[in-house]
Amino acid sequence: MQKTIITNLLKFSFAAGLIYWLVTSGKIDFSLLSQLMNKPLTIALIVIALQLDHMLVAFRLKVLIQKRAAKSINFLKLFISNWIGIFFNSVLPGSVTGDLIKIFYIQELDKNLTKKFLLISVLVDRVVGLIGLVLVGGITSLIHYKTLTALSYEVEKLVQVNIALVLGVFLTLGLIFFLPQLPPLISQFFQKKNIMAGLFNKLEEIWNDLCLFRNRLLLLIGLSVLVQSGAVLIFWYLTSPFAQGDFNLTTAFSIMPIGFISIAIPIAPAGLGVGHAVFDKLLGFFSITNGASLFNIYFFIVMFSNLTGVIPYILYPRKKKSVLKK
Repeated sequence: MQKTIITNLLKFSFAAGLIYWLVTSGKIDFSLLSQLMNKPLTIALIVIALQLDHMLVAFRLKVLIQKRAAKSINFLKLFISNWIGIFFNSVLPGSVTGDLIKIFYIQELDKNLTKKFLLISVLVDRVVGLIGLVLVGGITSLIHYKTLTALSYEVEKLVQVNIALVLGVFLTLGLIFFLPQLPPLISQFFQKKNIMAGLFNKLEEIWNDLCLFRNRLLLLIGLSVLVQSGAVLIFWYLTSPFAQGDFNLTTAFSIMPIGFISIAIPIAPAGLGVGHAVFDKLLGFFSITNGASLFNIYFFIVMFSNLTGVIPYILYPRKKKSVLKK
């Protein structure tokens, strides 16, 4: 418990330090938020679009868990459970706290769904979400390779990273479908040699979980590509009017995946500070000079949208809320 508290304090301190540096160096312009507040229709459209994207995430989760359920999972209730989980991910420390709470709510929908199976499902859901991000960035980089690499040396390196990641995804999928036994054999070899045994054991568990859902994997990945493409479009539509530079869709689809992957790593709560710094650097490669301010707009709107999850939480039957006290 004490270690968790110290870790969370360090994360908040790190985030606060990054924000302080970005503000004092003039990289974050809070006046853009004031300008956005004068566009309530835009805010409403973005919040609706974010919820629609979350509906796709809920459907992806339904695909994951439906075959183990004893009855048809109610999609609306599953969406609400996911919405509540997103809310708690935003207000409680820890990168998966909301996921754990979401699992309790989902289990109420069908007692045949065990906590272990739901934990595996949520982990696989996160992994296929990451795969979707990699595919969005990699495919965009392949399609616009010549145009992007001609911009600058930094953009060329970014494009190469995107392509390397997407090739890694294709290799992984090839192994899952044709040689699923190979990665566990490699993992066990390193574990026997006591070379990063803990890491390889964890990777083997994730691999086995992915193989468990092999027959649904392509559908899940397709849904993930839609979800992540939606997230990129939302970011671009919200921030492009405020960009100091040419922020076009090709640029958005090339760099957003890398940016989103960086804020998914639990270095700081909800990507606070880290996302500001990363997007300032990434958008700077494309001569957009206020990347941190653009991410700041996106961050505040996403947090506002996530906090609306308190509404279904309050309205949920009290007996369901008791799971939080267990």
